[in-house]
Amino acid sequence: MFLLETLIAITVALTTAFGGLVAEDLITRDSACTISSVPDLWSQECTSPSRLAWFVGTLAVLILAMAARAWLIAHNGTLYYLRLLPAETADRMRAAVDVANARSLDFRSATGWFGTDYEVVDLRREVDHISDELERAMNDDDDATGYVLAPNLAFPAALAVGYDTLLRERTHLAELPTSARRRRLPGGDTGVRTVFFDDGDDMWAERRWRSRRSRPDSELSMVTFGAARPAALPSTAVPSKTVPSTAVPPDAVPSQDGPSDAPPADRTAVGRVWLSLQLDGGGAVSEVDAQHPLRATADLVVVVGPTAPTDGVETLLPWTLPSGRWYPGASGRQIDRRAFARIVEELSGAVEQVLDDYPEADVLLTGRMPRSVAFALGYVISQRKDGRVEGKRAAHHPTRSGDTRAERAQARAENEGLSSLSRFWSSVTPVLEHLGEAKPTLVHAAQRDEVVRRLSVGPDA
Repeated sequence: MFLLETLIAITVALTTAFGGLVAEDLITRDSACTISSVPDLWSQECTSPSRLAWFVGTLAVLILAMAARAWLIAHNGTLYYLRLLPAETADRMRAAVDVANARSLDFRSATGWFGTDYEVVDLRREVDHISDELERAMNDDDDATGYVLAPNLAFPAALAVGYDTLLRERTHLAELPTSARRRRLPGGDTGVRTVFFDDGDDMWAERRWRSRRSRPDSELSMVTFGAARPAALPSTAVPSKTVPSTAVPPDAVPSQDGPSDAPPADRTAVGRVWLSLQLDGGGAVSEVDAQHPLRATADLVVVVGPTAPTDGVETLLPWTLPSGRWYPGASGRQIDRRAFARIVEELSGAVEQVLDDYPEADVLLTGRMPRSVAFALGYVISQRKDGRVEGKRAAHHPTRSGDTRAERAQARAENEGLSSLSRFWSSVTPVLEHLGEAKPTLVHAAQRDEVVRRLSVGPDA
């Protein structure tokens, strides 16, 4: 930006100087000179061709430099670094923040730490601080510049901050590497990945939402099985893929020591679901989060992620950010925004499908994914919850005699096609995974405190 600003200053001076010489020629020439047509202007009787050529050339360079400056301002703008991590965790993004800030016009930060020595982690005050600081800084920023948000947030906090954020036009998300290159070489890749995540009408506000079931080309698989896995289950058994609510998958394997792999016939009887969103890959699907005692308290486990059979066992595959080429003036490579938007939409659709299938269940939500994806998922949930969903099955959320008026209204709205994500915070509890433990987390004011605290123990406690 410094070199570009210097070039603009020099070309402004040159354009002004040569423009003055051309104007002087036009004014001092005799009456035989007319400038009613372009040929007259270029003729030696009107002005010096060399002076006019320099004027036009410097003017063209000035216009191009101003256009490049406007592009850089719109795409780089202000870098916002958002950090909220457990106090025991080291912030490994500081070098990456310096690298990303090298091409930014300005820098803002909203950071904090939190403790985890509780059965239920309460982050509502810390999340409110991050959200308030981000909103204040964006309100005070220049609207003509772009916004680059670099989240470094624990998964539950990323959902809540993304959910509450009002994004602006020309917004980008940045995925910072844990080890960024400190020296900036021309044309080199710094490791920073940015994606255009504008909230204009053509991006999210007017998006047509479709049910996950109506999209046969889903990139992510959804696997459902019982939380308690039988000890004598053959190693070649594959958990059953999610099917319509009235169907029982033919490859379901009953458990002798726990619930069946098949979804129950009465899905309203499911009281607790463990939903795991996995983009990091690694290991068998049936072993996802198996080390957490909290998972064993669920009636069903649902794992969402890219999978492939390996030796007869369904295995998770890693999903990588689809980055393209490096652009001059950018801090790193650009992520394919269509692929990024698709993966976030699929993840939100998977959460929506679980809420549709088990309308009476409390959902424990855990996830391993890039930090920018987790932030974007919270934002897309907040956008999707207000719209109607194409392909949504009707009359799937029954009302009961003991329901309140609000619960009945919510059930009727869902049966008419409204997204079940409108009750996201009342039905879904994010889970913080840290130091080998998984704990329910309070991150949003819409969560029910007593319900979240009850989830930290077994359903019969």
